[in-house]
This record gives sequence, C-alpha cells and structure tokens, in this order.
Amino acid sequence: MTEKVFLGDLGIWGMLTGVAATVIAAFVLFGALLLHTGGGQAFMDFAMRVGGRQPGGAAKIATIASGLFGMISGSAVANVATTGNFTIPMMVRLGYPRAFAAAVEAVASTGGQIAPPIMGAAAFVMAEILGMSYWTIILGAVLPAILFYVSVFMTVHFVALRRNLALLPEDEMPSWRTVGAPRRVLPILLALGGLGVGIYLGRSIATSAFYGVVGLLIAFFATQTGRLSARDMAGRLLSGLEDAGRGMVIIGVLLAGAQVLVSMINLTGIGVTLSSFIVSWAGDSTVLVALIVGVVCLIMGMGLPTTAAYVLVAAVLAPALTAVGVAPLSAHLFVFYFATISVITPPVCVAVFVGSGIADTNWLPAAGEAVRLAAVTYVVPFLLLLYPGMTMQGGAFAIGEAVFAGIALVIAIPALLSGARLTGHRLADTLLLILVIALAIWPQPVTPFLALAILVGARAFGRSKGEALA
Repeated sequence: MTEKVFLGDLGIWGMLTGVAATVIAAFVLFGALLLHTGGGQAFMDFAMRVGGRQPGGAAKIATIASGLFGMISGSAVANVATTGNFTIPMMVRLGYPRAFAAAVEAVASTGGQIAPPIMGAAAFVMAEILGMSYWTIILGAVLPAILFYVSVFMTVHFVALRRNLALLPEDEMPSWRTVGAPRRVLPILLALGGLGVGIYLGRSIATSAFYGVVGLLIAFFATQTGRLSARDMAGRLLSGLEDAGRGMVIIGVLLAGAQVLVSMINLTGIGVTLSSFIVSWAGDSTVLVALIVGVVCLIMGMGLPTTAAYVLVAAVLAPALTAVGVAPLSAHLFVFYFATISVITPPVCVAVFVGSGIADTNWLPAAGEAVRLAAVTYVVPFLLLLYPGMTMQGGAFAIGEAVFAGIALVIAIPALLSGARLTGHRLADTLLLILVIALAIWPQPVTPFLALAILVGARAFGRSKGEALA
C-alpha cells in the first residue's frame, strides 16, 4: 500500500499532481499577471461605473468586482481579502450595515469559484476526472454561474430598495473614458485574445494559457512604456510572479495531498461503500440521494480550498448520484457547487470570517446575511439534476426550459426573502412567489414558462397600481 501511494502513479504522482504542475500552474501565472498588470484595476473601475449609481450601488460594485476577480482567482478567501479591503470599507462608509457588507463580499467572492473559465482550478481537474474536454466543463458551468450572480444582484437590489441604501457619489466613480483607457483594457483583451488563438489553433490548454501571458505582456509593455519607469514595471511583474509562485505552491501541495487521499479512497473501497450506503438508504430516490449528498458535501467542504474540496467530494459522493442515473457532468457540478459554498455556510464559513474581520463585526449575523444572499445557490444545483439543459445539453428546448426556470427562481426567491412587492398585497405576493418557485422546480414542459409568465404578469399588474417589483 505504501509503495503504491508514494512511489506509484496511482498515488502522490498521479493525475491530480500532474494537472497541478501543468495546466493549473499555467493559469495561476496567467491570472496573477493579469491582475498585476492592470486587469485588477480595470475590473474595479468597470464595477464602479456599472453598479455605483444603482440602488445599493456599493454592494453591487462588490458583487461585480468580486465576481470578475474570482473568475481568475484560485481562492474565495483570498478574493475576500483582496477586493474586500476596498469594497467593505466603502459600503460601511456609505452607511450599509457592517454584517451586510461582509456578507455581500463573502458571497460574491465565493461565486467566482463556480464561474468559468478557471473555477478555482477545479475546471481542469474535473475535465481530467471525467475524461471530457475543458470546454465541455466550462460550457456546462456557464448558466448556473450566471444564475448565481443574477440572484445575488437581485437580492442586493431588493434589500437596497427596502433599506434605502445609499448610492455611490458621482464624484467617486471613474469616468467611462478612464474605464475604457487602453492601459486598462488592452492587457485584458490581448490576454484573452492570446488564449483564444491558442485554442483556435488546437494547442493544449496550458500552451493556450502561455499565449495569453505573451499577449498580456505585449499589451503591458506597449501601454505602460513611457508612463511608468522601468523599475515600476519590473516591480509589477515581480509582484505578479510572487503571487503566482505562492498560488502554485498552495495548490500543488493541496492537490498532492488530495491525490494521496483519493488513492486511499480508491484502494480501500471506502468511496464505493459510502456511495452504495447512500443509494440503498435513500431507496434509489434521486431527490433524496441529492439532498443527502448536498448536506454531506457542505460538511466535507468546510474549511477546505475550492479544488481540494471538489476532489474530496468527487471521489466519495459523485458516484452516489451517477448510480441513480444522474449524468456524470451534472453530478460533478452538483457536488462541486455544494463543496464550494461551504465557505459561506455556518458554522465553518471561512469567507465570512475574513469579511467580518475587515468589517469589524461579529461573524454570526454576517453568516446569516450571507446564507440569505446566497439562498438561490442552494437551489441551483438541484436544477442541474432536474433540467439537463442547465449544462447546455439536450437541445434548444431543454436549454430554454432551464433558462426560464432559472430566471424565475433567481427573481422569485430573492423577492420572497426580501419582502419585495408584486401586487401590493403581502399575502397575495407571498403566495404568488411560492407558486412561481414550485413551478420552476417542477420539471414539466410548460411549468418554467408558466412560472416566468406569472412573474411578468404580476409585475405588470403591480406597476399599473403603482407597486413595483424593482
């Protein structure tokens, strides 16, 4: 057993360690350099310009900025610590409750881990485990990620209307000219362009990431030469390399350890035993199996970084879902989502702890706010099981069903939890929203479309009476 784990290719030198040393390392470098060569400021400026003058503007800035940062970051906790040091003090200064400010940042930063293209490096690991292309994985994750951020955005909007949260003053926002300045935009465009060229030419994902880094460096030198001194430019690049090095070490160690754990699970048969127990105890009911697996994922993922949490639950719990007929991609995205949102789920909600420290408030009320803000996220994974189109599979009609069901949910659940008005009658509004939610999670050919039609009709009726949903 010892020889297999520490010397063989089924142990510490297995697939996960190989992925960490190649694909993930390339994208960690790509992300770190992008943030340090102007991409980070570009994301923040864009978020301020888009969300700042809307109701709850500072919270929406946090949502947009943290989502953009999180898409290329490997850690929800690191994302909170990075963007939160700007967004949380801004929200507190504008009079937002401290617990709410910490929760918004924690939830938005967590969402970046389930959003393509990197997904906390889990996208690459998932592709290797499932034997699917990287693009199949990120295409399947696009719609749930969009629903996550729309739901957070909607919840912030409804809460802002009810609490009359302040907008960001106009003089504190960058102009559109600044947002679109070449020195801010070109590094992002050429980085993504290089990545796209590599993919179009059929190169490997790691090689494509290298092309992206080359494009990024070309844009950086072209736009900053003459504006920054050689010392400052070198300093930014070295800071990016330092961050990349730290990220590689952390992820490499975690995945090497995870590879040992996965090997032990496979060699001892514990994973098969646990999966068989869950299926037999749940009586082959997909819904019951999913509920059990979701709860266990939340527990097993507590305190673990995104990639390590996913590897653990994928090895132990994903087989329980595939055993009752769930498609492998849907099963792995399901366990990945629940493992990821454990960082905002009490009692071990690490992202909330960090956000609360920055906001100088007690973590418990912040955790309650975070669970409410992310309420839809606990439901979206079940849509992966109910609607095959949620992973962009099954044809146009199946995808349409998933989109309509998802839109109905991300509006109805935040509206219900925040007490938003539809018709102006509290009881009628509550019953209508509950009906919409029930229709959205009842996978029949007409129910998602009916759910959204009810919302649209109720809003039109409310507007005619002077009551507005938003």
